Amino acid sequence: MKRMLIIITVLLGAFVLSGCSSHSFFYDYDELMQELVRAEIIYMEDEVYFFEVHWYVDIESTDYEVKKELTSDEASELIRALSDVRFTYSRIWLPVSVSSEFSMQGYGVRLYYGNNQFIILAQTGDYRYGLPRFAQARAGRRATDRDWNDFISEFYYD
Repeated sequence: MKRMLIIITVLLGAFVLSGCSSHSFFYDYDELMQELVRAEIIYMEDEVYFFEVHWYVDIESTDYEVKKELTSDEASELIRALSDVRFTYSRIWLPVSVSSEFSMQGYGVRLYYGNNQFIILAQTGDYRYGLPRFAQARAGRRATDRDWNDFISEFYYD
């Protein structure tokens, strides 16, 4: 009985201390290209919050500056390169809902679709306006600095 109690305590402790597990995420080229109208490289000088305490916060056009509008060929190349960038996110393994705040800053990509719908993709987040949004766990996905900087510098030179 004592051994069983020790085993359960150790397993429970490992479960609580690990807290979460990391998952990989890749964007799908075909999904992002479907009904794409245009693509732009944008820059967010200040930290822009897009997810706070269980709900999305709207991003205003004043929160970022358009640095470059891409041609349709450049947009296709950009999305192909983006689909090779590995993002990770964590799933928190707690029975209660844990809220987080997610923000983005620096260079990003804005993809326009019909009916004034768009997606802003950044190293630390994915904001969607007029399109289905990610669940909280996937809202906080992140690419490494090297992968994201290599990706952005391929399409934009400041």
